[in-house]
Order: sequence, then structure tokens, then C-alpha cells
Amino acid sequence: MQTLADLVDLETASRSTQVRILALFALIAFALAAIGIHGLLSFSVAQRTQEIGVRMALGARPGDILAMVMRRSGSLALAGIISGMAIAYAVGRGMEALLAGVKPTDGPALATAVGLSIVMTLAGSLAPTLRAVRVDPVTTLRSE
Repeated sequence: MQTLADLVDLETASRSTQVRILALFALIAFALAAIGIHGLLSFSVAQRTQEIGVRMALGARPGDILAMVMRRSGSLALAGIISGMAIAYAVGRGMEALLAGVKPTDGPALATAVGLSIVMTLAGSLAPTLRAVRVDPVTTLRSE
């Protein structure tokens, strides 16, 4: 003899464990993507330091440099969002049994994912962008 609550807990334990593991993998993927975007933009800014220094020596304002780096991060974010939405839809169709009450075409879920991707891109590109704006043109030109 068992209570109804115990029976429900036993029947849904495997599913809740699957959901927790899936959430953990999603969190790890989110962190890895943010680290990857930060690394890619840091490398890009490091490679273009001399170019940025020359631009600033020729009269580019920090806002111009900021816009240049943010355009690069925006294009990366857009490419990631488009490909990620396509992959999420395909995987979501295969995992519909695990998605309790959520369809792969669920608008709020997709909007949340896009919003998190944009926030992650902005957070990952903050340090490289500030580094690009602080480039000293004189030091950069002397290093050549």
C-alpha cells in the first residue's frame, strides 16, 4: 500500500531527472557559448589593435570603434540565433515527449531563447569592446 503522492513521485522521478539533466546541459551550453563569443571577439580585437589605433589616429571617435566592434558581435549573434532556432526546432520535434506543455514552435519559449542569446552576446562582447575603445593610437603606431 502506497499513497497517491508516493506513486506519482515514483512514476515521474525519471522524467524530472531527465529534465534536470537537460537543464544542466542547457546551462553549460549557455556558459560555453558566452565564453566562446568573448574569446572570439577578444581575439578579433587583438588582431585588429593596430587597425583600431590607426583609425583613432586618423580621427575615429571611440563611438565609431564601439560601433565597429558591436557590429561584429551583432553579426555573430544573428548568425547564432538563426542557426540555433533551426536546430532548436528540429531537436524540439524529436523531443516533444519531454517538453510537457511546450511545443517546438512556442513563441514565448523562442522569444526567451532569443533574448538570452542577445544578453549573452552583449555580456560576452563587453570586455573586448571596452578594450578596443581604450586603444592608445600612439602606442599602437610605435609598436609596428
